[in-house]
Amino acid sequence: MEISMTTEAAWAWNYILQKGFALDGVSGTSVRQFLHEALGFDDEFIESTVRTIFLNNSPVDDLDETYIKDGDRMALGSAMPGLVGIVMGRDNFYKSFRSGIAVKDHSRRDAAPARLSMKVFSTLAVESGRGLLGRGILVDADLLAGFLSEKKALLLEGDGLNADAFIARVQGLSGKVPVRVTFA
Repeated sequence: MEISMTTEAAWAWNYILQKGFALDGVSGTSVRQFLHEALGFDDEFIESTVRTIFLNNSPVDDLDETYIKDGDRMALGSAMPGLVGIVMGRDNFYKSFRSGIAVKDHSRRDAAPARLSMKVFSTLAVESGRGLLGRGILVDADLLAGFLSEKKALLLEGDGLNADAFIARVQGLSGKVPVRVTFA
């Protein structure tokens, strides 16, 4: 689904990025490779901006030796404030304080389609949101319909339909729907 919204709507999509969406990848891919391929992040952006990564609720330090699989849950964020933020941050001096909860499964799976549940938080959502939305994400149809209904005044068109017709179409869908969003 191709969605066009006003520039002012870009900030509102942070709600969807934080609430949750899905991305497709390949099982057996390293976390770093997934960030490259599915999210379009380059190494410089990953090192400087993506400071907090959780895979299935466990902090990730080694992006090259931690692998994804179908059904995984990944949460990304920039640096978090305070002591907890420092300890949970990626690959830092204090990571030993959380060694009991860090990712321990570093086994690589055979290549196969993988769908991951994603959340992107904090300033990382602001900095990467437009790029992610332009590449495309998978959003729960009910969540999308409710979101677009609330932001109808900012919706220019969807798949060539006006706001009312497009929202009605989305309300008739179920499951995850692919969306690409541009802002004009």
